Amino acid sequence: MVAVVGALVLAGTPALAATSYTCSNAELVRVACADAACEVLDEAILTVAIDGYDRFTVCGEALCWSGTGTRQVSGAYEIVTGVGLKSEIGDGGAPNDAVLAFDPKTGMGTILAPPFYSPIHCQVHPGE
Repeated sequence: MVAVVGALVLAGTPALAATSYTCSNAELVRVACADAACEVLDEAILTVAIDGYDRFTVCGEALCWSGTGTRQVSGAYEIVTGVGLKSEIGDGGAPNDAVLAFDPKTGMGTILAPPFYSPIHCQVHPGE
């Protein structure tokens, strides 16, 4: 794993495009925030994925958004941002922005996708 991460850092962003991630907070504390107040929710299980073609998907409860993600490496962390992700559920809903930041060595990170602000655990799938 260390060799893969090192190769990604040395190669820069183009190498990231071949890497897929799947993330979830199913085993972690789940949090939702509104109006600068946050609460722990039992039912707010999130799933997050970015594939080798930079399709970024964030789903939780009855909400799901997807679109193109932008990847970058910053120090030991990988960061994926999605601006104006489109709703995939219901009547189309409003677009949403999301940021996933995580440590590929441990898989631990954070997802910010209002109304969800949650710790998350990611698995890296090189070459997919």
